[in-house]
Amino acid sequence: MCVLICAASAGLFTANTAYAATLSAREGALVERINAVRAAHQLRPLDVDHALVRAARDHSRTMLSRGIFAHGDFAGRLRAHGVRFPFLAENLAWGTGSYASARSIVRSWLASPGHRANLLHPRFRKIGIGAPIGTFSGYRGAAVVTADFAG
Repeated sequence: MCVLICAASAGLFTANTAYAATLSAREGALVERINAVRAAHQLRPLDVDHALVRAARDHSRTMLSRGIFAHGDFAGRLRAHGVRFPFLAENLAWGTGSYASARSIVRSWLASPGHRANLLHPRFRKIGIGAPIGTFSGYRGAAVVTADFAG
C-alpha cells in the first residue's frame, strides 16, 4: 500500500448534473468528499467544469503512462485545455488499496498545509478530477489523481 501527495497553486456532492454523468465513480466520490469538507467549513461546493476534467484526466493519464509524479507547468497545461480562470491550483495524489479511496486521499490533502489551502480556498468555484487506475511505480491497481481548481 502506498500514497503520495503533491500540491501547487497559482494566482455534499453538488457537481453540475451535465458533467456529473461524465465522471467515473472514483472521480465522483472525490468531488463528493471535497464538497463535504468544504460544506463543513461553511464554503460553497465546487461545480465540475468540463475543461478542468479534461485537463485533470489528461495529466493523470500522462503521469501514469510515463511513470512520473509532478505538476510541471500546470497553469500552461490548463490554458492549453481552454481553462481561462485567473486563479488556479492543483493537488496530486496516488495510492493503492485503501490509500486510493476518496476518504484517504482527501484526508491526506487536509493534513498538508498547501493541499488544505487549495481544498478550502473560498475563491475556488470549479473543479476537475482525473483518477485513472493502472500500474504506477511498481504498484498494480494504483489510482493517480489530479484535482484542478479554478476561480
